[in-house]
Amino acid sequence: MAARISKAEQYQKTRRILLDVARELFTEHGYTHTSTEEVVRRAGVTRGALYYHYRDKAALFEAVFEEIRAAYMQAVSERVQAAEGDMWQRFIVTGCQAFIENVADPSVRRIVYIDGPAVLDWPAMQKRAPGLTFLQKMFEQLMSEGFIEKRPLEPLVRLLWAANFEVGVYIAQADDRAAAQKEMTDALMHVLNGLRLQSEPLPRLAKPAKPAKPEC
Repeated sequence: MAARISKAEQYQKTRRILLDVARELFTEHGYTHTSTEEVVRRAGVTRGALYYHYRDKAALFEAVFEEIRAAYMQAVSERVQAAEGDMWQRFIVTGCQAFIENVADPSVRRIVYIDGPAVLDWPAMQKRAPGLTFLQKMFEQLMSEGFIEKRPLEPLVRLLWAANFEVGVYIAQADDRAAAQKEMTDALMHVLNGLRLQSEPLPRLAKPAKPAKPEC
C-alpha cells in the first residue's frame, strides 16, 4: 500500500513542478509568449493550484528568476573556491571567467538577462541579489589582504554589481555571443585591474635588439 503524501509534501511537489515547467517554457518561448494556460497544462495541475502558489504569471516568473540567479551565483562561487592561485587570481580572474561563461546557459541568458530587465523593476532585481553578497565578501577580503585600496565598500560593490549585470545583458543580447564574451572579458578585466595596488612597477616589454652592423 502506497504511503500517503502529506499536505506539506504535496505543496512542495506542486511548487517544484510549476517552477520546472515554467523555467522550460520561459526559456523556450520567453515571458511574453508563455501563457499560464500552457504552464498548468504541461504541469498537469489546475489553474487554482497555480494561483494558490503564485498570484500571477509575473510572480511565477520572479520565482524562477530568483532560483536561476541563485544557482548561477552558486556555480560561480564553487568555481572560485576550487581555483588555484592567490586571492586575486581566484576571485577576479577565475570569478570573471566563470561569471561570463555561465551567461551562455540558455535559461540564464533568456530569463535573467533578456526578460528579467523587461519584466522586473530594478529594486526587484536587487532584492536578495546573491551577486551583491558575493561581491561584498570578495572585495572585503581583497581590501583586507592589500590587493586593492581600502575604500567605502557599499558604493564600490553596487557599482560593480550593476556593471556585471550590464555585461550579462550585453552578451545575452548580442548576435555574436562568442565575440561579445571576448569583448566583455577584456573590458571587465581592464576595469578590475585598474583597482589593483601594485607593490612594484609592472614589467615592461623588452625593446627588440638592434641588428648588428655588417662587417666591411
